[in-house]
Amino acid sequence: MCMKIGGDMLALNADIRHQIEAETQKLADRFPDETLDLQFSIHEEFDQLHGHRVRCELSARLGAGRQMVVRDARKHASEAISEVFNTTRRNIRRLRRPYVLNPASATQPVTRAAQAVGG
Repeated sequence: MCMKIGGDMLALNADIRHQIEAETQKLADRFPDETLDLQFSIHEEFDQLHGHRVRCELSARLGAGRQMVVRDARKHASEAISEVFNTTRRNIRRLRRPYVLNPASATQPVTRAAQAVGG
């Protein structure tokens, strides 16, 4: 697994880096057979509606050419980091379901049943 952390000055904060590395390790432990190439970006921004917020983005390349990007913005960096990794775990579980990985296999029983009824 490869992990790259970038962004503005928040990426240099030791506590934030430690939390990102810990969440990355939990993700790797949860999916040990999955090849992960992760890029994490963290920025502070000002939103006129919500004020100062921390925006996190996690770009993940998974095995078999699958990719995902997860973004979130929260008032506190720790909340945004946790939410991004929770959403990533949920999305990887969805991608690993057999009918999502091979949509043709999900439709085959329906077509066979249709052929049996029609034929």
